[in-house]
Amino acid sequence: MVVSTHNVLRVGFVPEHFSSPLHMAVELGYFEKEGVVVERVCCPSGTGEMTAKLIDGSLDVAIALTEGLLAGIAKGHDAYKIVGTYVESPLCWAISVGQDSRHTDRKSLRNGTIGISRIGSGSHIIPYVLADQEGWLKGASPADPEYKAPFEFKVLNTFQNMRDSVNDGSSDAFLWEKFTTKPYHDSKEVRSVDVITPPWPAFMIAASTRHLPTIADPTRQSVLARFLKALTKSTQFFVAPENYESSIAFVQEKMSYDRQDVQDWFKGVKYPVEGGCDQISEEALMHCEKTLVEVGVIQKGQEADVKERLRTKYVNTNVAQLI
Repeated sequence: MVVSTHNVLRVGFVPEHFSSPLHMAVELGYFEKEGVVVERVCCPSGTGEMTAKLIDGSLDVAIALTEGLLAGIAKGHDAYKIVGTYVESPLCWAISVGQDSRHTDRKSLRNGTIGISRIGSGSHIIPYVLADQEGWLKGASPADPEYKAPFEFKVLNTFQNMRDSVNDGSSDAFLWEKFTTKPYHDSKEVRSVDVITPPWPAFMIAASTRHLPTIADPTRQSVLARFLKALTKSTQFFVAPENYESSIAFVQEKMSYDRQDVQDWFKGVKYPVEGGCDQISEEALMHCEKTLVEVGVIQKGQEADVKERLRTKYVNTNVAQLI
């Protein structure tokens, strides 16, 4: 296991527009001013890749999907804890099929094959939310004799592979963030049949337990708080009305998105400006956890155990209280 030095944080992120404030914080020197060196680690396979890297020690911090982080915690992973919120608004997922696919709406996807990046990723978990909405979940868990999985899943690792798979017929559909997928809808590479938006914060911040507060090491106590402070400053700058044009241009330059798409996304996204990135809503986490139990991602009958583990995995009010 490779362990980074105290003031260097290897931060995992998805190569999407949501990561703009992270990049902006590096370019504007916000982390440097706080004495933190941030090494950005691009994780194109998403949350499943980041949780695996947190566990194997190749990441110190991950900005990842709420549901994926909670699913990992529910499985008993002790290598990381949730320490903050990055995007307060929910994530809108596009349900995409091949351009010549027979599927014209979500209802025809029952018992189909869903392409996913990794097991435990959002692309793996959210289809269960879809199945729950449609009433397709039978039985409490795979251990239940009446259980019938609503889909088969095909692990494809990358967004490109998922798009290719729905067009070559090896999978029926995949779910990915709406605006990341939209350019491929516009170009008619793939086709959208619907969207789904789970009601919890899109992205939260997880940190390796090596960087959580310890009495013996005051240097390690402060590095995470300084990281969150700088990230908050960047999110505040990013969404400030006077910086609207520069922020839109920043996303366009980084992602090569159409200006109107960036503007449409900007209208709906909400970063934790007032409370800061070190804030965590226990209510939101427990709502997400409840949904994951209901759809079978977390096994029924384990609710009490999961809740107890969650209470030891995240800070209920403010990480700075521990730092």
